[in-house]
Amino acid sequence: MPRHVLAISIALLACTSAALAGALTSVSLAPAGRFDPGLKAQSYDRDLAQAYVDSQCWQCHTVSTLSVELARDFGAQASGARAAGPDLAGIGGLYSDGWHAAHLWQPQDAQAGSKMPSQRSLFVLNGLALTDNGRSEKRPALKLKTQQAIAFLQSLDLPSVGRLPWPRGHRNLPESGNVKQGRDLFVQHCTGCHGERANGSSPAARFFAKPPANLAGGVMQWRTTAAPLPSYDDLFTTITNGLPGSGMPSFSAALTDRDRASLVAYIASLNRDLFDAYEPEFEKEVAGIPPALTSDLIARGKTLFGDKNFYKCADCHGADGAGGGHLQSDVISKYGFPPRDLVSERLRRGDWAGVYATLALGLQPQMVGYLKSDRSNEADLWALAAFVRSINRFEFMSRAQD
Repeated sequence: MPRHVLAISIALLACTSAALAGALTSVSLAPAGRFDPGLKAQSYDRDLAQAYVDSQCWQCHTVSTLSVELARDFGAQASGARAAGPDLAGIGGLYSDGWHAAHLWQPQDAQAGSKMPSQRSLFVLNGLALTDNGRSEKRPALKLKTQQAIAFLQSLDLPSVGRLPWPRGHRNLPESGNVKQGRDLFVQHCTGCHGERANGSSPAARFFAKPPANLAGGVMQWRTTAAPLPSYDDLFTTITNGLPGSGMPSFSAALTDRDRASLVAYIASLNRDLFDAYEPEFEKEVAGIPPALTSDLIARGKTLFGDKNFYKCADCHGADGAGGGHLQSDVISKYGFPPRDLVSERLRRGDWAGVYATLALGLQPQMVGYLKSDRSNEADLWALAAFVRSINRFEFMSRAQD
């Protein structure tokens, strides 16, 4: 990986810590698994915890899974002296590093209604020092200690008793929405990242490794049908579930079904001609009934993942799926962001059908779809989906929900 890209990645990781701390007051943050009271052992890096303490996150937050250790090693205040914000246990991987960077810089851009004040002191020279984001855009650089504090938060990946499972699976649009109401809601909740013109250009966007979707330009990747655009149900699913590990939160708690339906109506209105033209195809979802998850299926998926003739997954994602394939630098050069780390980052759609749909339809333009026109390789894609989920560090907690 080029040094400047590595530096940017490290910088973004750091920013997750304080940002997430104040950002998540109105959105349900939940690891994708059910809390197990028997899961009490939490990985603990003392140097990273020191950075968390030095960054003053404890002023408003607790980490319930490490309260005893933090108090023991850094004093009673480190476990949460004035806990006014959410408990950070289980927070690891819930949002991207870029989202947290944006939230640290200007909390309300990344999270509407955030009560956290701007944390400019956590940036180099209070934000005057800039770094390239990989797309020839400049953003304020994070201090090393801030990077370490966020790395600490990203390590907190055990389920917490205070977190409900992150919403998953397909959602059906319950009713038609109101375009005007949707526009008002979009201005309130979405422009901070997607921009006032819904084109993915905003003050927060420069912090993201991968920019927010250009909704006005019809660049919407998360779909389950073969139509060029997502269906209304697909849009409703994304707004409801969010995209874990990215900057897109779940709005299942913050907005009613009617509100989310109105957001769908507004987003569709930005591309009305296309949505109307392809609406008949929206019923053709690519995913059918998944097979049983077995060790043999996972083993077959591993073999297909390394296939050098057709699927070629390892070319970008690496043989281990961690994103270090030999085409990594080409992807960064062409798109401005690296291939996904399928091991340590949360899967945007971790459920069976969602991962299958991603493999089948692709994520244009950077990833092609692999479902053949005669659907003769469906079994291959289910096997690949099984393998991808088997190597992801978060998915072992969530398969029981499928």
